[in-house]
Amino acid sequence: MFGDPVVATAILDRLLHHSHVITIRGDSYRLSEKRRTGLLQKAGPTLEAMS
Repeated sequence: MFGDPVVATAILDRLLHHSHVITIRGDSYRLSEKRRTGLLQKAGPTLEAMS
């Protein structure tokens, strides 16, 4: 989008400097709707869960 990775990194650094990161766990509303209607199947266990 910015054409130069250095400029993009600098802009993101300025924007995110005083931000707070919020981690949301679980499926999104859209993903759960797709699963409910049968458009998407539930994923199997991840590699981390298998070890």
